[in-house]
This record gives sequence, C-alpha cells and structure tokens, in this order.
Amino acid sequence: MTQNKILLAQNSAFIANRLPRAARALKEAGYDVDILNWNRGENAEIIQNATESFRLEGITVHSIYCGNTPYGKGIITVFNKILFIIKVILFLFKNGHQYKVVHAIDFDLALPVYIAKVLNPKLKFEVIYDIADFVETFHSPIPKFIRSMIKNLSERIMKHANVVIIPDENRLLNIPIEFQNKTVIINNSIDPPQQTVDYEVKVNDDKLNIFYYGALSKDRGIELLLKQKNVSLWFAGKGELQGEIVEYADTYDNIHYLGYLQLEQILSVASQMDVIYMVYDPSYQHNQIASPNKLYEALYLGKSCIVAENTSIDLFVEKYDIGYITRFDEYNLNKVIKSISKEELILKGNNAKSIYPAFSWDTSKRKLIEIYKSITKKGDTI
Repeated sequence: MTQNKILLAQNSAFIANRLPRAARALKEAGYDVDILNWNRGENAEIIQNATESFRLEGITVHSIYCGNTPYGKGIITVFNKILFIIKVILFLFKNGHQYKVVHAIDFDLALPVYIAKVLNPKLKFEVIYDIADFVETFHSPIPKFIRSMIKNLSERIMKHANVVIIPDENRLLNIPIEFQNKTVIINNSIDPPQQTVDYEVKVNDDKLNIFYYGALSKDRGIELLLKQKNVSLWFAGKGELQGEIVEYADTYDNIHYLGYLQLEQILSVASQMDVIYMVYDPSYQHNQIASPNKLYEALYLGKSCIVAENTSIDLFVEKYDIGYITRFDEYNLNKVIKSISKEELILKGNNAKSIYPAFSWDTSKRKLIEIYKSITKKGDTI
C-alpha cells in the first residue's frame, strides 16, 4: 500500500461530474488516483474519450464490463448487477492492497467494497462512502422488503466507513444520528472546465427561452413543460422521454432537441438561455431532497431557474431570490411562466451570480482534500 494511492469508484462514472471533478482535484493535490467504472455497454464513446483524457492527466481508468446493462430495466438486468458486484470484489482482492483509500460513490459500489473488506481482512484501505443518491428512495418497482434491506445494508456500510459524504444538508435526514458526526457535505457544484466552447443556438429573442438538460425521465416535469405555449423550449440529454421530445421537436417550431451534450457545450447553451428548468416531481421521495447539478451551474452562469415546491431546492431559491417556484401541475407552471419579465430575470440572475462563490467547487474541493489529509495523514496537498 502506498500512502497516497487512492481509488474512486462509481457506476457509469463519466455520465455525471461528481467523480471526475473529485479525481482531478485529488490528482492536483498530489494523490495517485485510479478510477473504477462500470461499463454498462452504453455510452461507449463517452467512456473511451474519458479514459483517454484521464490517461493524459496521469489517472488510470479501470472499466468493468458485465454485458449490456441498460438503465431502468429492473429485474431484467439483475444477473448483470450481481456479476458486477462479484467483479468489483475480485478486482479489490487483486488490487486493493495498493490503495490507502477507496472512495465508493453510491450504494452499488459501496456494497461490493464493504463485502470485499469483510471477506478479506488483509485489505487495509480506508473507506469513504459518498452517497450522491439514496437508491432505496427511488421510484421503481423494487419491493418494499428489498428497499428495507438496502437501507439496512447502507447503514451498516456507513458504520464501517471512515467518512460519509452527502451533497446537501437536507439529506442528513437519511443519515442515522449516530453517523452524522462523520458526515461531510460536498455539494454538487460545478468544476468549471479549463476550456470553453461556443455552441451557438438560435434563440428567439421575442420569447422566453427555457432550457432543460440532463436525464429525460418522467419525474423531471418535462411533460408539463412540453405543454407550455408561447415560449421557446430547449432540451438536451438522454432518457425514457427522448423519443417523445424528438417527436415534439419535429412537430413544433418552438421546441428544440440538441441531443446529448458535453458539459462545456451545456454551459455554452445555458449561457444563451433565459431560465434553467428543474421542476422535479415531489411525489417521488428522492425528489423531495433534490440537489441537482443544474442549480449550481445556474449560479455559476448567473441564470435564474424554475423549481417545484416541496423539493428542498425551492427553499434555497426563495431564500436567495434566484428564481421561480411552481406547484407541480400544468396550470401553475403556465401561471409562473407568464409572470416572468426580462427585468426580473436580470435581477434574479445577478442574485445567483453574487452567491456563487459561497457554493463554488473551490470551497467544496478544500473540504474534500481535508478529508483525505485526515485519512492519509498527507501533508502538502494544496
């Protein structure tokens, strides 16, 4: 084991920014960083590009493939998921002695990391359990007894972990009180890319331009947004509603689908928009403690946003006057959209820009590196 060699592990590590930004920050701080990624047989180009990019930065990516494992298929892919757990355990049996810290993001990586240490006491690495999402709260056909089992196992992993990380203080309610003293908040703020790109779109200056990007799933208020008139709607991302959005874009001149975009492209498009849309359905338990990357990206760009009541981020938006709050229904969303003025957008956007430094990645990065310093006893980090 080397004092500063660490492993960050996540399912589909390159789809979201949580792992990549942490890996780069820790590499910059002097750590020898490896990444363990689940290659689910999708997004091959993204994985290939990320692997090569990280290689050039001195970070090694290990990808585990267990056959094509599409998202959202539930029990159909259960064999692949079990196989993935086994392969992670075997990877750690073979390589785990190299690492001082294994940083597991979410339950599907934390579970095999925990099992590996239980089965092989010779593995001495420390464990960071980074809970971006509580899977037991997701809206899915998972039976209640399995959700309860996941919750109990997750709490056992928390007990075993040296540090627990969550992205938002609202999620402390899912952390048992006895583990809150070792829980640290590392938010989902953007790590601004070193290079910017110009991805110009033809916005309609006579209409309000609203942008939604990310997972195109049914709990994101997309179907409510598609019904809005006299606005220009822009979508980017992948997911179950992708086909429906493409059909709308082919039918209506005010609806545009940009496909899947990289972060640099997303930021370029978002900078040209009036409002960032993040109206999550509060009837889904996990949306009641939402902590979307989009919120911090809106702060970074100085853009106002629209959010739904009872999703926790509505309290943040109201506190800092950085956007608009709607009930999760078509009528109230329409009412809010009609109330928006260009002058007010500028004011709320300026409010967003002014508070960004307090929630920036630089602030969270320092906290993350302090966590690693305390575990590895590494001195010169920044």
